[in-house]
Amino acid sequence: MTVITHVRKKGGKVMRKIFFLITAICMVGGLSVSSVHSTENWALGSAGAGSGPYVWGGKIAKHINSTQDAVRISSQATAGMNENVELVSGGQIHIGMQDSAAMADVYEGKGPFQGHPQRRVRVLFTVMVAPYHLVTREAAGINTMYDLVGKKMNIGLPAQTTRFFNETLLKVANIKLSDIKVFEMATGQAFTALQDGVIDASGNIFSLGHGRLLELASNIKVKLIAIPDDVLNRFMDEVGGLADYVIPANTYKGQPAEIRTFGGCVVLIARDDLPNDLAYTVTKAFWENLPELNKDRSFKNLRKEQAFIKNIGVPYHPGALKYLQEAGLAQQ
Repeated sequence: MTVITHVRKKGGKVMRKIFFLITAICMVGGLSVSSVHSTENWALGSAGAGSGPYVWGGKIAKHINSTQDAVRISSQATAGMNENVELVSGGQIHIGMQDSAAMADVYEGKGPFQGHPQRRVRVLFTVMVAPYHLVTREAAGINTMYDLVGKKMNIGLPAQTTRFFNETLLKVANIKLSDIKVFEMATGQAFTALQDGVIDASGNIFSLGHGRLLELASNIKVKLIAIPDDVLNRFMDEVGGLADYVIPANTYKGQPAEIRTFGGCVVLIARDDLPNDLAYTVTKAFWENLPELNKDRSFKNLRKEQAFIKNIGVPYHPGALKYLQEAGLAQQ
């Protein structure tokens, strides 16, 4: 829409009428003359480049951008989901991804946030339910979790939620960090390290049928390791906020049996001062067009009922909650 900002003397009355008419149209549509073309640019904090969350972030941004024009989102690489909390809370980025299991710690100042509660953080909605993959090179001779002893394992970077999961999982399996050869790598680096024999195993959260793992499985023989029932039960009791998950057989080349593991819900977070109307717009744009997103392999199992998580430990942003209530996903 073109807005006239200069009125010539000749025919001035007519031109002023045109100007006021355009202004009135804009106001009726809920816009001001100065904001007709305004679009906010948001950064979405994901995780290390090449990781599952980094890939998801790009796809989430593209999906939301394609269905509304109030904001333009771009995925930003970070040190991990815990850093996303700090960046969002500090106002350095608008939105970020975090694991649902860590949200209570975020708000109450526990675990990685000991003594530093992030009370300005708010939840928008769930964007992903993804399984934990314990991937090994077949040549390493690892057939069970307990065979990790003495092997080279990537447990993730200190700021990653993956690191917390790996350390806790090993602990409840009575495997000390000193029992393995610890490697600290971003998820994206782990695939090359496994292929080159730099490491023997890596434990990571990423979507079912993750492209980098599919590629790795076509290049070398890999093996996915199931988590023993007793270990998984102790892990779920200690961490909380997770779901049982079974990776179907033949999801990856050389994986003839189903793999029992756990799944984490990834949520989108924002700061409490994010405008309600924009939080509402973004939430609605994501869920009202879910069938399009489901066409993507990473999000094909995402369902609208998963948008809202009860008792997550952090308040929902009122703008997002308004849509979730309208859609019948959260109680009024």
